[in-house]
Amino acid sequence: MKNTIQILHVTQVAGRSKKTGNDYDMRMAQCIVHKANRDTGVVEPLIGELVLPERYKDTQPGLYEVEFEVAISQDKRVTSQVASITAVAQASARAAATVAAAAPAAPAAAPKGQA
Repeated sequence: MKNTIQILHVTQVAGRSKKTGNDYDMRMAQCIVHKANRDTGVVEPLIGELVLPERYKDTQPGLYEVEFEVAISQDKRVTSQVASITAVAQASARAAATVAAAAPAAPAAAPKGQA
């Protein structure tokens, strides 16, 4: 499954595991997922955090096609993990930003006492 993801910022999380005593060094990418609504076809931006695999830890902010694969977590839950990350061309990046900017905003609330 492929998704268009705009990485805004990558944060390093490092330390030593209390459970195992092993050192860890992970990268967390704050991102916007450009997800198409299955019912309407409209691209809806979703904001979240993505754990970057070791081989992609040097990924810079930008627009990417990210392919996910099914995985099983330590607690035996079915999850997904990043299989591949491919940069999207700059022209496509501008188009995705335009789509995200054109998404309808929530209606403003009426002033108190007015309906």
